[in-house]
Amino acid sequence: MDTLEESARALQYLLELVGVIAFAVSGAMAGIRKRLDWFGVVVLGWVVAVGGGTLRDLVLGLPAWWLQQPWQMLLAAVTSLAVLVIARDRGDDVDTWRTVVLADAVGLAVFAALGADTALKAGSPGWVAVALGVLTGTGGGVTRDVLVGRPPMVLTGQIYALAAAAGCTAQALLITGGAHLQLATWTCIGITAGLRMLAIRLNWNLPTAAASGDGRLH
Repeated sequence: MDTLEESARALQYLLELVGVIAFAVSGAMAGIRKRLDWFGVVVLGWVVAVGGGTLRDLVLGLPAWWLQQPWQMLLAAVTSLAVLVIARDRGDDVDTWRTVVLADAVGLAVFAALGADTALKAGSPGWVAVALGVLTGTGGGVTRDVLVGRPPMVLTGQIYALAAAAGCTAQALLITGGAHLQLATWTCIGITAGLRMLAIRLNWNLPTAAASGDGRLH
């Protein structure tokens, strides 16, 4: 294996590590907010951490990535347990919703980049890579919101899937244009995380369809 391949593989492992931890934190905190038991919190953290990548692999006809790297499952479970312990010790000092949202933004950016990269390596055209990048990035968050009984953030007017789409589009354009993999990957992460963080901070939202009393949209 040459130096370039080793560098690309190391970057993938690093991003998977960061993404799993971020989404596990997001899922565990959401479970704590819903007052789930310890087992429920760990399961939710694990499902959120692997959900988006699993959907991507199913669409591409690939084995689920965490089956080939079972340490990811253990990492998600250990992270969820650590979140439980920290949240219990700190009690009301933990802003659980802010932690959910910020951790989710990191997971969204990292897994969107990984999803688009996996699709491109599988020979998918650029637009498919963008779609699968968005699916990979948002899949975990959608799963989390459904399981805790709240409307998914991706459907409530937030700059969420749009942020991932912008990042993945830049990534696909850079890679198809011959740019270095690491440049394209970090560009996607920067754009996605940057847009999502700005949207959170500045309360940016997409317009929503509102119905009047007679049921007409306005």
